[in-house]
Amino acid sequence: MSWLVVARKDFEDAIRSRWLLGLTALFVGLVSLIAALSLPPEGQTVGTNAVLSGGFVSLLSGTLAPLIALVIAYNAVTGERKSGSLKLLLSLPHSRGDVVFGKVAGRSAALSTAIIVGFIVPAVIFAFGPLRLDIVTYVGYTLLVALLVSVFVAIAVGWSAAAPSQRIALAGAIGLYFLFVPFWDFIRIPLQLALGSLPEWVPLSAAAISNALFILNPASAVQGLTGALLSGQFLSGETAGLQVSAISMLLVWLLAAPLVGLVVFQRRDL
Repeated sequence: MSWLVVARKDFEDAIRSRWLLGLTALFVGLVSLIAALSLPPEGQTVGTNAVLSGGFVSLLSGTLAPLIALVIAYNAVTGERKSGSLKLLLSLPHSRGDVVFGKVAGRSAALSTAIIVGFIVPAVIFAFGPLRLDIVTYVGYTLLVALLVSVFVAIAVGWSAAAPSQRIALAGAIGLYFLFVPFWDFIRIPLQLALGSLPEWVPLSAAAISNALFILNPASAVQGLTGALLSGQFLSGETAGLQVSAISMLLVWLLAAPLVGLVVFQRRDL
């Protein structure tokens, strides 16, 4: 499969980049710092859930991870178009679809590797320090953050494929970040109120509208999933259906964003 060749090359290029080394160090340092600051008084222990359920969740899954993914992936296609390497890549037996989905796979794998490696070192602090390591929750949380990063990589690569220039790709990435992270509630709440006044014959309840707008944002969808995981109710309890919908929406973003970008890219001159 040709897209795997593109993905492998993109992954290898990312692995050798200083960006990835810096991101890995950032994740190691951040998680280790949180673990160190959470060390209890001598003679006491605290669980990993108590550590991860603090402000760290909103910082990492709600703010830092989307920003990193968008910065790393916004020029995935436009950068190669500007440098001229895209023409060389497409002169090989690769289609434009191979390029787009290969870039998504390669950069998602690279960033997920940085996250996983970044969480391994702090795990030692949890395992051998006065913190009780819940390995299932810890691994699950790590994988959810990796999924969030992959979704935002897919969104960024899709936008990069559709954007006519690197400058517009950068502006769009900035706009997407502000849309999904700091400004989402300013959009969601008025829209929720507006849709809440729909006629009675419309088969949508206020709760259904609220839930749909919540999971539509990948960052808030993952926040809801991590909250359920840390509270011991992942895919169970009253919110199990909402969690399944959140996972489904993340998968839709993962596939639909690059696909829409590809449709525009197919019609664009190099």
